[in-house]
Amino acid sequence: MQMRRVVITGIGAIAPSGIGIDEFWNSLLHGRSGIKKITQFDVSSYPCQVAGIVSDFDPLDYIDPKSANRLSRFAQFAYGSAQMAVEDSGIDFGRGNPYRMGVFVGSAIGGGDIIERQYNIFVEKGSRRISPYSVFSISAASASGIIGCEFNLKGPNMTIATGCNAGLDAIYYACSTLQLGDADVMIVSTGESPVTPLGQALFCATGFLSRNNGAPEKSIKPFDVNADGTALGEGGACIIVEELRHALNRGAKIYGEIIACSALNEAFDMIEVDSNNETMVANFKLALRKAGIRAQDIDYINAHGNGMVSYDRSETGAIKRAFGECAYDIPVTSIKPITGQSMSATGLLQIITALLVMKNSLIPPTTNLQTPAPGCDLNYVQHHYLEKEVRTALENAHGFGGRITTLIVTAFAQGEFV
Repeated sequence: MQMRRVVITGIGAIAPSGIGIDEFWNSLLHGRSGIKKITQFDVSSYPCQVAGIVSDFDPLDYIDPKSANRLSRFAQFAYGSAQMAVEDSGIDFGRGNPYRMGVFVGSAIGGGDIIERQYNIFVEKGSRRISPYSVFSISAASASGIIGCEFNLKGPNMTIATGCNAGLDAIYYACSTLQLGDADVMIVSTGESPVTPLGQALFCATGFLSRNNGAPEKSIKPFDVNADGTALGEGGACIIVEELRHALNRGAKIYGEIIACSALNEAFDMIEVDSNNETMVANFKLALRKAGIRAQDIDYINAHGNGMVSYDRSETGAIKRAFGECAYDIPVTSIKPITGQSMSATGLLQIITALLVMKNSLIPPTTNLQTPAPGCDLNYVQHHYLEKEVRTALENAHGFGGRITTLIVTAFAQGEFV
């Protein structure tokens, strides 16, 4: 049986660097970072005092006040970006079979902001003052639930909580659902809101966050000799994925086709990376094999590149081993200096970046990369954007617990479908 083909027909982004696709894309091209000094709460005692903050987001632009008040910030981001992607796709869910349409949401943290808020109410005022909607609001499943309800989607509805990989993993499972014939259209959305008093403190305690508090926009330096860690980010992103024939039958515009999803695990350590990078090498090769292409067919790599030295070196080494001599010809970038480490949202922002790169033939630079660190000697795009036609791009995520997820997306020409 021939595998059903999966295409992307709608995109939406709520990022620290800009709300909406145009603002997000321009921030990438021109290196406008969304990393700022945290002002929502007192961070004077925190080692890291910066994060990627979505400053101008109003949930009432996307959802009614009653529903907005019952949702945590991560779910508001996921729902808002889903609204954007649905509008961009031009799809009318009311005209299709609701049992053939579904929702997958990725979120690493879920409603942590609600947990902190309601706990404070509990301590100060007692259990009787806790909101009756809190159980729903704190759940990572609340975002997929509200999206399904609002669009009347009665097909598969799931939440993926695999940390930084959750966005790409949600795409992985959505593609599998479409390829197996269990649905024709899937909303794949993400949302994160980890920048809370406790959330920031928890990540500070790991020692993984940058201490470059004096220049927030320069805090994340992927692959750079002066890198000293990453910074948290919040936001959401969404794509609409469809079975190809379904998309063509409704005359949808197609941003690109997902030709491979692969996921493996280092099984090495919950936090530290496996420096021999064998699993990442295997995952890159698995993705190429599933896509039916060669290493030299990859025109662009959007890397995990989080500014943590061990992660950046491991990823660089894996790219060199998996792609051989081709590795030095492929442009490589990271978007995290612009977005922060937005966990699940970053994965979807990465694939949206790749789609816009293919559309515009422009590759954004890796902001803040000035002097590559020893061993980091790939063809990183630095200083300003690169004009280059890109047909096939690879996105990679490398999360805590050794999770590695890789996607390959390619341009789609209307005449290719028979």
